[in-house]
Amino acid sequence: MRLLATILGLAILFEVVESRKAVYRRNSRHLKRLSRNYDWELDERGGLRPITDPTKVIRSTRQCTNDSHILKTLLDKDVYNQHKIPGGKVFVTVEVWVQEITTISDITSDFQLDIYISEMWTDPALYFEDMNPCKQNLSLNGKKLGDLWTPNSCFINSKTADIHKSPFDNIFLLIYSNGSVWTNYRLKLQGPCQMDLTRFPFDNVTCSLTFESFNYNTDEVEMNWSATGVSKMRDKIELADYELTDILFVRNTEVYPAGFWHELTMMFQFKRRAGWYILQAYLPTYLTICISWISFALGSKAIPARTMLGVNSLLAMTFQFGNIIRNLPRVSYVKAIDVWMLSCMTFVFCSLLELAWVGYLSRDEEAPPPKSSSVECPSAAPPTYREQPSTPVHLTSATTTFQRKKQKASEEEALLHNDYGYIPPGFGLNGTLARAMSRTFSTSCACESRETQPLNVDFDRHMEENRGDRVPSLMIEPGRPSKRQQRDQLALKIDKFSAMGFPFLFAIFNIVYWWYYVLKDWNIEEKKDGS
Repeated sequence: MRLLATILGLAILFEVVESRKAVYRRNSRHLKRLSRNYDWELDERGGLRPITDPTKVIRSTRQCTNDSHILKTLLDKDVYNQHKIPGGKVFVTVEVWVQEITTISDITSDFQLDIYISEMWTDPALYFEDMNPCKQNLSLNGKKLGDLWTPNSCFINSKTADIHKSPFDNIFLLIYSNGSVWTNYRLKLQGPCQMDLTRFPFDNVTCSLTFESFNYNTDEVEMNWSATGVSKMRDKIELADYELTDILFVRNTEVYPAGFWHELTMMFQFKRRAGWYILQAYLPTYLTICISWISFALGSKAIPARTMLGVNSLLAMTFQFGNIIRNLPRVSYVKAIDVWMLSCMTFVFCSLLELAWVGYLSRDEEAPPPKSSSVECPSAAPPTYREQPSTPVHLTSATTTFQRKKQKASEEEALLHNDYGYIPPGFGLNGTLARAMSRTFSTSCACESRETQPLNVDFDRHMEENRGDRVPSLMIEPGRPSKRQQRDQLALKIDKFSAMGFPFLFAIFNIVYWWYYVLKDWNIEEKKDGS
């Protein structure tokens, strides 16, 4: 009996403890919250059991509607008209993200870029917040755009515009529960650039694209930029020949025969990188110009070497200029690179003209060759010279010297007019051939007038000077150089003057050129930025 009483007491104690636990569980905030959100309830022992009576279900949210049902309801052809302008007038907000700028062509004056362009507007017919949606927005395929009203926007000045397909059309469509529509396209565009090559290669290039509604004027569709407008997806966009300096976006109102249209224009400003042209055009021309100046130090006797140096410099510069302009558009105005190359070619050409002048002054003037038939002087008595009591001593010495040379000249004439055509070795060197030919003419003249006229030393000296041949120093007046010497001295002065004048003029040209095409424009840009 005692054992039975003990077991009965333990059972009663267990029931009391379990009931206390059930009360504690029933009063727990966590379990109360679960009971409100789920379709079950707590039993007497604190366990969970399903609710058989729907009226006892306590929920904080109602049953949601799936996306397919909402989309089918919104786009019902009997209810939704895609050709009707929503609300009579639509406000479209546009935003552009620049992904990449690939190329800028100087030949075709255009540029290529990849962008994301977004459009947002509100269509009251697409309001579905009262349908108890499971989500507050619908992400749809781009093909559904054909079933919706769109502002039919496009880039009116683009040369080409393609939607990226990798591997499908990159079109994003999102419809919010309040009826707002957001579309996003990933496009590859080719647009025009305004290029003024007057300062090439130190110029700036501006490329622009204009976006507008193709079908609706401002009374039906009003377009405007978003707060960000046009933004870059990368911090710095650089090309091989250009650097992007700024992006501007504006809205203009243009007048067409059908009314007013809003045009959203984005402008990309680029600065050309001149490093390639400095290395390939400017520095080589500096070297070519300096090489052409070397001819001034070669003297008036190195005419062939100076000619080869000048002509090669001119040809090298011409070939270099042709390679540069080959990649540029054919414009009717003068570019900065044209001024530079043509001016440098002019300097080289002027050095060739200077060479021609020096060569003309340094030429050897020789008398025409004598006739083949030799003139024999008739035998006559030796000439008698007039004795002048007041003859100066230097003229008497000159006469004796001239007689000795005349005797030697007769021996050279015999070798010159021989019948077998043999000329001894060394004959004709150091001017012996020219003197022999000249003396043949002098001898014939002397033979004809030997009987009638006395030998006149002053007349012979005059004939020698007119032929440009050198005469003995005793027959020239003291302190007076010959004509040949005067020409040589003039050629030397011209070379010295050119060696100083050409670099001086080239330095002045460089100062004017770099100031006008580089520094002057920088000053103007600084003033614009300051204002």
